[in-house]
Amino acid sequence: MRIGLSTLFFWEYPMVEIFDIFKDIGIKCMEFFPENPDFWDNRFDLDYITELRKEFLKFDVALHNPHIELNPSSLNPYVREAVIKETIWSIELAKFYRCEAVTVHPGRRPTNRPPTDEEYEAFFKYLDKSLEAAINKNITLCLENMPERINRIGWKPEEVEWILKRYDGILYMTLDFAHAKEYMDEFLERCIDYIKHTHISGVINRKDHFPLRESEIDFIPYVKALIDYGYKGMFNLELDDRRLRKNPATKEEKIDVVIKDIEFLESAV
Repeated sequence: MRIGLSTLFFWEYPMVEIFDIFKDIGIKCMEFFPENPDFWDNRFDLDYITELRKEFLKFDVALHNPHIELNPSSLNPYVREAVIKETIWSIELAKFYRCEAVTVHPGRRPTNRPPTDEEYEAFFKYLDKSLEAAINKNITLCLENMPERINRIGWKPEEVEWILKRYDGILYMTLDFAHAKEYMDEFLERCIDYIKHTHISGVINRKDHFPLRESEIDFIPYVKALIDYGYKGMFNLELDDRRLRKNPATKEEKIDVVIKDIEFLESAV
């Protein structure tokens, strides 16, 4: 079982310190979130980018595409252009760091109403260009299922299946357990053949990304189902430090949360 952790959980630390934290915990898999402030501020510094490469190569790495402030279905053409540029940049970065996959988010309608044909058309144009870049770099592109929101593309299992089948053989899925909630059975039924990466965390009062061992929804049967099916990807802990009982938490307290969640996950399966 390959258990990883999102670097975003330790967002306030420099990347070199995050690598040390992962090694101290004994984690060999990571999902790299390039919008970590230290990396983001230095991402055009070639010496910095190159220096980190030798550390990334010590881990099995997946990359999460930048998404803060970005929406591939935006009404603003400049925002849509920025999303494509950031995604192509992240695909090139993933190739440089030998990442297994890049996770991307679906689009959304900018207002709190159901998406229209216009939002879908913009999103598909984004996928077309992103997949072209990913295929050229031999990078697996994975679409993440979103939390249930009226304006979101990609939270319904049947819709995610429809998108994946539209790009059958070239687009895959990042299954986010906490986003899926009560739709987990249907996601596995419809999309299990496409799942190449996962995010896993706990749900409390329908809010996502709590420590897994505190979850009000038992996701362990679905972890076992994926393993039994032959899933070989990461089970990536995507925790939010704002969900911890003590906030802000020290580095040591965060490490303790991670260790306990790893122990919980390993013992449960």
